[in-house]
This record gives sequence, C-alpha cells and structure tokens, in this order.
Amino acid sequence: MCGIAGVVDLTGHKRAEPTLVRAMCATIQHRGPDGDGFFDAPNAALGMRRLSIIDVAGSDQPLYNEDRSLALVFNGEIYNYKELRVDLMQQGHKLHTDGDGETLLHLYEEYGLDLFRHLRGMYAFALWDSVSERLLLAVDHIGIKPLYLYERDGLLYFASEVKAFVGAGILQPSLHLETLDTYMSFGYMIGEQTLFAGVRRLMPGHALVVEHGEARTVEYWRFGAGFETTEHPASTAHALNGREVADSTTVIDTARDLLAESVRLHLRSDVPLGLFLSGGIDSAAILALMSREAATQINTYTVGYSAETPDNELEQAERIAAHFGTQHHTRVISADDWWAGLEHYAYTHDEPNANSSAISQMLLAEETAKHVKVVLTGLGGDELFGGYPHHRNIPQLLAMQSRLASLEWLASPLGALEAYYPAFKRYRYVGALPTYLPRLRHALLPGGEGIRRTLSFDGLVMSDSLRARLYGDELRATWTKARHKESAFAEILKASEQSDPANTAQALIINTWLHGNALLSCDKVTMAHSLEARVPFFDPDLLDFAAHVSPNLRMRSNKYILREAMRPYLPTYALERPKQPFGTPIRHWFDHDLQPRIAEVLLDRSASIRSLFNARALERLLRTHFEGHEKHEEVVFRLLLLELWAKRFLDVNHDEQPAAAALMPGRASHSQSPAT
Repeated sequence: MCGIAGVVDLTGHKRAEPTLVRAMCATIQHRGPDGDGFFDAPNAALGMRRLSIIDVAGSDQPLYNEDRSLALVFNGEIYNYKELRVDLMQQGHKLHTDGDGETLLHLYEEYGLDLFRHLRGMYAFALWDSVSERLLLAVDHIGIKPLYLYERDGLLYFASEVKAFVGAGILQPSLHLETLDTYMSFGYMIGEQTLFAGVRRLMPGHALVVEHGEARTVEYWRFGAGFETTEHPASTAHALNGREVADSTTVIDTARDLLAESVRLHLRSDVPLGLFLSGGIDSAAILALMSREAATQINTYTVGYSAETPDNELEQAERIAAHFGTQHHTRVISADDWWAGLEHYAYTHDEPNANSSAISQMLLAEETAKHVKVVLTGLGGDELFGGYPHHRNIPQLLAMQSRLASLEWLASPLGALEAYYPAFKRYRYVGALPTYLPRLRHALLPGGEGIRRTLSFDGLVMSDSLRARLYGDELRATWTKARHKESAFAEILKASEQSDPANTAQALIINTWLHGNALLSCDKVTMAHSLEARVPFFDPDLLDFAAHVSPNLRMRSNKYILREAMRPYLPTYALERPKQPFGTPIRHWFDHDLQPRIAEVLLDRSASIRSLFNARALERLLRTHFEGHEKHEEVVFRLLLLELWAKRFLDVNHDEQPAAAALMPGRASHSQSPAT
C-alpha cells in the first residue's frame, strides 16, 4: 500500500522534472511513511511513498522486470499474487522479490493490456515501458484506490491525491464552477470531474495509455459486464457462463464460497491486521469468516457516540465481538471530537464530500492505526446484495413512470411545492409530504431525469426552488449552461442500464454512490493515518457473481442472499437485526452543540463561498434552520464542508505552495534512473 505520483512529457521534449515528483510524494507522506522511491527518465518520472505490508524487507519500489526495460510504482495489493507468481515462473519469468507488485510487470510482459483479467486486488499503478516510450496508468476494477490526473503545458501529472499537485506547486487550485451544482445536489461528485479546475479522476475499471504524445482511455471492466477481454481464469462466477443464476441453494452456497475465498485472500499480510466492526451483518460476516482462517485472536474496532443516536452501534458490535472472542477496541466520539475531525477531513478528502460517517471512520482509523497496519471492512454487502432503499425505489419509479406518462404535466405544479418542504418537516400531520411528493414528481418526469433526482434525493435535500433562491447569478448561469450534473449522470445511466430495472438500480448505485463517495472516503480517511483498508466484498469474482443473480432472489428481502449464506456462521441476533444506517448524531449536534461554530463559519462576512451564493438567501436558510422553522441540516453540512475546503485549498498564498512539500523525509529512499 502506497501513494504514487509522476509526470510524463506528452511532447517528447524530455521535460519530466524529477524534483516535482519528489515534492508530490513528500506531500502524501502519510500514505507511505516507511520509505520512498523514484524512477527518472527524460520523458517520464515516477515516485512513490511506501506503507510496507507484504514482503516488508523487500519489494522496495520502483520495481523492474528482468532487463529493467519496465519500471513500476504501485499502490494497493494483488491478493492472488502467490498463485500468479507460480504461473509466471512456470512461463519462464524470473521474479526477484517475494511481493505482489512485481507480478504486474511480468503480467504486462506476458499479456500486455490483457493483464487486468488476471488480477484480484485493489490498485492504482504507473508502469513505464522504456522500449515503446509508453506509460500505462490504471485503477482497479471498482475504484478502491484513486488516481488523479492534471495536464498543463504538454505535461500530464498523476497522483493518488490532489493535494500532491498543490503541495508541489504544480496546481494553483481554483474552483471548477461548472461542477459545483453537482456537489450541492449529490453531496459528492459523480463522473470523472472534480471540484478542482483541470483535475479529473481516472475512473474505476479504466486504464490510460500514453504514447506518441497522445493519451487513450481503455475500459477493461464494468459491473454487469465483467472483463471485456477473455474469460477470467479460475472464476466460479464465470463458470456460470454469464447465465442468470436463479436456484436459491446454488446462489447461497456459491455466495458463501466466494466470500470465504475472498476473505482468505484478503488476510494475506506480513503485518498485523484487524477489522472495522459495526453492528450490522456485513462486517459480522467478514468477522465470522476471518475467525475460521485466523490462527490468532482477531482485533476489532468500533466507533460510537457520546450523544443519543438511533444507530449507535457500540452495544451490538461488542456483542458480536464477544461471540467470536476478539480483542475489541472502541472509540466514543463527542461533538468536540467530531468537529475537530471535520476540519481535518476537509483537508484529508481533497474535495468536499458530505459523508458524515466518513468523519467518524477517520477518527476510528486514528485509533486503529495505533495497533495494526491493515484493517478489513464490511463495505460492499449492501451494494452487492440489495441493502439500500434505492434498490427497491428505482424499479418502482421506472414502473410508475410507465404508468403515469400521460400525467407528465403535473410535474411542474408539484415542483412549485418544493419551496415549502423544509417548513412542512416541522409539522406532525404534513411532515411526511416532503417524503412522498418528490417521489411522485420524479415518477412524472422523463426516465433519466426522474432517476437522477431520486438518486440525489432531490426535493428532500436540494431542490429547484432552493437552487433558484440560493445560487448567485454567476453560479446559476454557469450551472444552466454547463449542465454537468445532467450530462455526467446521462453517461452513468447509459453505462448502467440493463434489461431488468433491479439490475439497473444495482449498477447505478455502484456507479454513483460507491465510486464517487463510499470508496473514495474509505481510502482517504484510512490512509490519512497510514492505515490500509481492505474490502473483501469487492473481489472481482464475487462482483461478477452478484451481477448475475436473479433480482427476484436477490430482492426477496433485505440482503437475503448474504443472510442465508452466513446463517451457519452467525448468531441469530446478528442475522435478524434490521438494516441500520451508519451515521452520526449530526441532527442533534447541528441543532445544539455545534450550532454556534457552524454559524460562525458560514455567517462570517469574509467566508470564501459567500460570493457564490445569494447572501440574503444564505443567511435566511441558516437563520430559519437554526431557529427551527425549517429543516436544512444536509444542505448546511454541504455548505459547511464547501467553506472549510475552500479555506484550506483555495484561500492560500500560491507563492508559498512549493514549501508545503518540504516534509520530513521517510526512513528509506530508493531513487533510481534507467542507468542504475
């Protein structure tokens, strides 16, 4: 596990500046405190920071093939590396380390761009082929490890975090105004664009091939389609030959076997590891399977709150931990803890991402990193096995859209009521209207628009009437012209559409929420404390299997397949616990403990974001929320994060940026050029 960075000269004029790569890596030292390494060539320079997990004493990067014509920097883990090493050596390749990263080089030698179908892991890597002067950048199939791109003056820079560009003085950060409405609407970004002007993400399941001065993107995996090249080897899921799996016994047994195999592979580590344990079935399932493999006592870690909250998971997590005899650790968060975490999170995440539970996870990661270097998580059970309300809401919406097509004219009058929803929420008898009326309006809108609004909770959080009041003239004009949210979602919908609406819903949640929020947050908040997070539910074989399960079986009840698969291993109270959202007492804190601090930040006349919004409308929204006349806590949270982010990244003296990279060097440095 590492952080990587680098640059390639698209013009071929030998301008790859090694000092900038070193500065980028210094900025992301938290991702790899155990050492660094660099590769310098005239047209490309690569760098990395290492968090040593596998082959701790060896596998220093960059890694090379036999004749050193290939160089690699790599962030992540290839969990099936032992099997790959055997296959590669049988084919005549000579491996010089005992680690996993070196397999990438030899797979590239053997299979070229078809290497991805062999990988089971998480990764973002840069591979320089000096013979063809080709740079290959890639992100794993589902996007567990991020990679950002920035192009300027014929130079293409890449890094695990945007702050690497800023810290090295490469990027003078400015707001990408065209995408701001997307953030305000979803609470996170969808698609490849970011809130930093000029910076984009390499999307999950994609590789970027840079050669002859041009960059082309290759999609090698998509949920529901699997690997687009040849059959994935040794895959139980692919052994089904793409047929929809309907038999319940077969599905349940296969799900159990695939998850058990994934957990076994994810336990490969040369350093101690643990588990983030909530009170839900997802992490309990991982713990049950870990306990069948682990030779020593398992360390588990849970976060909870000092305030009352309906989803405080401490008691249930402690009960599950006791059942499996783990060494259990808890961190209890107060409002003060959460606020301090929020200010750190605004920097940690690079972009504002309104995921309140991610702040709690970051504080838990801080505690966990005191004990272990690696932690498994239960993230993914909902996405694979139908655990979210949207898994049912979207198919229902599509059915309603078909039935109500002749009543489309009612959508506009219903939209006019949105201005009153925040006030309705206060009243007992009409408070439910803001929950049901938006759903009806979405069903009256054209297919793609209704689905987009449903996924972004439009009308429940943001709304057209709120945008019209709150957005300043420039923001409103830019949003109206660019329509980034609309165009980005249209591309996602096109890539997600399948014959069954339930499968479309499953793919949409993965391609929006998971890609743009959950996985990014998991990576950023754990790596901020030099902690590697692993997600066994996202093994490619398990993902491909889940995509072919019959929706009738998958949606029989909440996560039916997972619950039945784990029935032999989990106590009844863990299996039958109703679905609980993992959150924070944010509503209570925003109304009480944290209200003065929030008001101080957002009502400050010098607030960075003030010019983006209508000042009177912003003040009214905050005043009516704090006085209890209307409910806007999620909008307030998005505005708060936006302001803290802008203060941290946009309101800086850019002349001083290069100095930000002058961090303490690691304990080891491995700097090599092609001649060494």
